[in-house]
Formats: sequence, structure tokens, C-alpha cells
Amino acid sequence: MKFFKKKYYITTPIYYASGKPHIGHAYTSILADTFAKYKRLFGHKVFLLSGLDEHGQKINDKAKSSNMEPQDFVDQISSNFKILWDELGIFFDGFVRTTDQNHTLVVQNVFSNFYKNEDIYLDVWKGLYCVQCEENYKEKDAIHGDDGELLCKIGHKLVEKHEETYFFKFKKYQKWLETFFKENQNFIFPNERMKEIMNNFVNKGIDDLSITRTSMSWGVKVKENKNHVIYVWIDALFAYLTGLGYKQVNANNFNIFWEDEKTEIIHVIGKEITRFHAIYWPIMLHCMKLRLPSKIISHGWIITDKGKMSKSLGNVIDPFLYVEKYGADSLKYFLLKNIPIINDGIFTHKLFIMTYNNDLANNFGNFISRSLGLLNKYNGGIIPEINFALITDFEQNVINQAKDLIKNIDKYVSDFRFDLLLNKVMEVNSLFNKYIEETKPWMLKKENLKDRLDNFLNIVANLARILIFSVSPILSNGSEIAKKQFNFLNLCNVDSILDFSTLNNHKVDISKPIYQRLSIEK
Repeated sequence: MKFFKKKYYITTPIYYASGKPHIGHAYTSILADTFAKYKRLFGHKVFLLSGLDEHGQKINDKAKSSNMEPQDFVDQISSNFKILWDELGIFFDGFVRTTDQNHTLVVQNVFSNFYKNEDIYLDVWKGLYCVQCEENYKEKDAIHGDDGELLCKIGHKLVEKHEETYFFKFKKYQKWLETFFKENQNFIFPNERMKEIMNNFVNKGIDDLSITRTSMSWGVKVKENKNHVIYVWIDALFAYLTGLGYKQVNANNFNIFWEDEKTEIIHVIGKEITRFHAIYWPIMLHCMKLRLPSKIISHGWIITDKGKMSKSLGNVIDPFLYVEKYGADSLKYFLLKNIPIINDGIFTHKLFIMTYNNDLANNFGNFISRSLGLLNKYNGGIIPEINFALITDFEQNVINQAKDLIKNIDKYVSDFRFDLLLNKVMEVNSLFNKYIEETKPWMLKKENLKDRLDNFLNIVANLARILIFSVSPILSNGSEIAKKQFNFLNLCNVDSILDFSTLNNHKVDISKPIYQRLSIEK
């Protein structure tokens, strides 16, 4: 396949290191990692970054309650995140922590430059504060609880606050941001999230933002005023730059993946943090005279049949448990197929088992097993040479749909519509199984139609290769097993995937089940 190769810089959020990683962390990282793996599969150059936001009052308080120093606490949390990524088969090109010395120095210098350029001023914040969200609130934006308490937008108690702080002049750049959004209407995907940002924030007027704290010490200190530490949300955003080596001795990755206008820069985040990435981050980059990201992918929430996950409802989904019991493939596949990024998606155990059985065991695994069985039964495990002149109209239709799948993968991936991609894969996979049923190779053998049987066996092997290729970034473990059974380790690549003759006279191994059916009780 011929196509123009590109460069991509893709990031997860800089996750807040206040506790054990949950299913939301897993989902966002799986989205970013799957995008990266598909792009690499087609020969593109990719840098995948993740990291941890390790500062702030909440982390300081949690460390104290655990009788730990803050640094020891975040070291432990960092280890837990890395364990989950390893178990999910996610390997980042860069992993940045906001406690890294290089990151701290860069953030301090950037803050100083903002101050010198008069984008920052010192004043006093009077209002309400949410410790859980590390966010200031005005009383008009608070929610009134049943007992009269003032709550943040997600229900945490707010406390009164009166504090000296540095403010960033975000209001000054209102018109610039409006113009940018008008000229880049696809900057935030899906479009509904752009509408929310416009209606809830931009159209109401952007306020200057308090960007330092004096009530705590666990954070990046302002060089000019050591009583102030930089607000965690400002601190964390710059990890997207420092993780590439910005203003460091080795800035090669920054030059390649940020400075080069040909590189596509994509931030993958949850919808609850869109404001920070869509308003404050572009304005600060503009002030630094740096290019802006190409796109922000803002996905919805994972909810259960009981509603949004919470410890009090007892419906929190543990990704470690699902990986341990059912394997990384099954969790990644379920999340990508059943949780579309355009809206919230439901996760139930029953739906998880049904998806696993219907798609992985009955469809994908069944076709791989049947194909290998037929090759071994009717031709001693050797893939016969294909005779294109003998291909029937039905076979040509099956082949065309298989090739169209490969040709359209990049469109699905570029739009982050993995749900649509996997629906299409399963549709084509079902057609492949139908091809076996309707061709009836056992009858071709019985009637001694060797040429027809040889063509069938070659086509079946190539369909299996296309199927394996199309899901390999998601079903990493299962596709590797399938490749080994077919001896496809060096044959399942973009250069040869559509050339059926490349499998002529290739020897396959025997079939062993890849995905065993599960019972709903498990």
C-alpha cells in the first residue's frame, strides 16, 4: 500500500497522582496507545507521552494521612500506574513526572517570562475553594447542597478562601481565542465539546485565573516569591513540553514532534478537563510564541447501570481485576468497542462477557481456528498457490470487502472511532465465516475439485492474515498467538497485506484456541 507517511505526537492527560489508577485512566491511555499503534502499523512516526501530576494540596494531605512524605507517596503511585500500563501492554515513548527536576526548572522559567511580559500580576483571591478538585470557585458557580452547604460542580464541599495569589491575564486574550476557535472549528472533538466550551465559558467571558497558592508548599515554587507555589493545573500542562525535552540539553524530540509544523499534535483527555486544555493551554502557548496542538480529543465518561462510578455506590470498576481474570486484550477490546468517545458509555459485567464471547471467542477466534484446521486437513498445512482466473463473483466480493477494511482503517483511527472500526471488523469477520459455510470445502474435496479447493484455502489464509492485521494494535496478545500459529510473524505487514500471492506455498502450524468462551457467572 502506498501512502504519505506522517509524524504524530500524542499524549494522555498528565494524570493526578492522588490514588490507585482506575478504569478511566485505563480507557484514556488505551485510546492514545491504540491510535499510536495503528499509526506505527502503517509506517508513521509516533511519540506517545504520558505522565503524572504529582503536586498540590490533595496529594500533600493524602501523603500526610498515610504517614508518608509527599515524594515517597507519589513514587508509590507512579509505580502503580506503570504496573497497569505494563499489564495492558502499553509502552510510552516518554513518561514525565511534575516532580522531575527538569520539569520544575522549566515551569519556573516559563512563569518568570510570563511575569516579565506582564501576563501575570499579584493580587488577592476571595472566594471558595475545592480541595478535592484543587480549584477556586465563585459563589455564583457553586451548587447548593440539601443541607445548605456550598459544593463544587461534582459535589465536593467548598471552603472559604482569602489568599494572596498571582493571576494570569486570560481575559486579555478573549478575542484572540474566539478568532482561533472560529478559524479552527475542529480543534476539539467531538464538536459537542466545542459547543460546551463556547457556551459555558467563552461566551460568558473568560476571567483571569489564580495560578499560585500560598496555603501549601508541595509544588513548584515561584522563583521571585518563594511563598507561592504554582497551581497544579498550570504546572501539569507544561509536562506536554518538558516530556519532549523543551528547554533542556537534549531537545531533539521537542524539535521533531512539536516545532515541526508537519507533526500532528493530539491531546487525548476526559471531558471534565477540557476547559484547561481548550482555553488556558492555547492562550499560554500563544504567549510563549509556540504552535498550538492540532486537536484535542475529549472523550465521555464510563458509567455503569447504577450511574456514574463512585465508591459509595460500590460500582467502581477495577482495571487490574479485569486484566488479571480475563486478559488485557478483552478489556481493551471491550472499552474501544462499547465506549465511543462521542458520548458516555456503559460498562456492565454482563455486557463485557457477552462482547467477549460473541466477538472474540465465536467470531475472531472461531475463524482463526477453522482456517488453520482446514489448511491442515486438506493440504497438510501448506497454503496453495492462488489462481486469480478461478475466483468466483462471491469470492471477489469477500476479497473486496476485506481489502476495503484495510484501506479504511486509517480513517476510523484518525477520527478515534474505534467503536466503528471494530463494528466493521466484526461485520467482515462474520462474512469470512459465511464464506466457509457457503463454499463448503468438504464438498469441494469430496467432488475432487482440487483447483477450487486450493483457491479457497489460499483465500481463507489471506482473509485470516487481513483479520489479524486489522486488530493487532488492540488484540496484541491474541494476534501474536494467531501470527505464530500461521507463521505470519514476518508476513503480516502493510507492504504485503493485500497481495494474496505472498502466501503461496507458505507452511502453517496447528490451531490452538485463542479465546475460550466464558460463563456469565465468572
